[in-house]
Amino acid sequence: MRGLIVTAFAAFMIAAGAAPCVAERVTIDHLGLDLTANLELAPGKSLKGDGAVLIVHNTLGSDRMEPIATLQDALRDHGINTLAITLGLGIDNRKGNFNCAMEQAHHHEDAIDEIADWVKWLKDKGASSITVAGHGRGANQVALYAINRLDKSVKRVVLMAPLMQTEESAEAEYRAVFRGSLRQELGKAEELVANQNGNQFVNVPGFLTCSNPAVTASAFANYYGSNPKFKTTNLLPSIKLPVLIAVGDGDPALPEIKAAEGEFSQLKTVTLAVVPGTDQNFHDLGAEELAKKVKDFLVHRVQG
Repeated sequence: MRGLIVTAFAAFMIAAGAAPCVAERVTIDHLGLDLTANLELAPGKSLKGDGAVLIVHNTLGSDRMEPIATLQDALRDHGINTLAITLGLGIDNRKGNFNCAMEQAHHHEDAIDEIADWVKWLKDKGASSITVAGHGRGANQVALYAINRLDKSVKRVVLMAPLMQTEESAEAEYRAVFRGSLRQELGKAEELVANQNGNQFVNVPGFLTCSNPAVTASAFANYYGSNPKFKTTNLLPSIKLPVLIAVGDGDPALPEIKAAEGEFSQLKTVTLAVVPGTDQNFHDLGAEELAKKVKDFLVHRVQG
């Protein structure tokens, strides 16, 4: 079913300003595809009166993957409304983590317009104070949204275990996971793109989290090509809102983020919070500690 779908009960509860007892599924139309999300209203809270945190998942994930689901629960318990979205990735009504048997022609930046559409949905429901948050690759996509499509209703940005991809790190990770040379496969894909054959599928050992994928040259080149914007800390000077960077003390990317701190520490807009006892996926009690960091940020950091 195209367009917005909200259960009659949820619609009544949202309009009344009260919170539903459980999460509610919501859907919007985006370029002819249904996009889905999970809405959590904290007890006694409303979108109009209290706003919401819009959350974007990590690579090829969904709104029900960890730590998103646990984080939504924790933020709800802290009195914070959330909308966790599932990026379409070219699939209608996509649910759950991406099925690697399906063809992939999506691009990293596709998320920007999807985030913008969900921000509009929140605004249409009365939310005037929105925080955009993302995990992993989703954090990078949220940062790009904040730079390129920012709406005045968005007041803050939360980047959780943000993507810190460089040419070197991408090559090392690709070789470790897929036992192949990213540089070699990327060269083939980029040549196809240069010759106007970006829609052609390429025979590669892996793509993102998928082995033996059906992926176009254009998509492969987009996600793996040299791009300084994939190192999320490079984007911080261009974000004009308060930003929280939350990273577990066991996150392999923490040393690189700390190394970049000298570049962004002079920015009065940026706060770095290290979550103790957890990794990049905020396992164990990490999601609860993360929720506390986010709540403190929302309370004490406002736009301007």
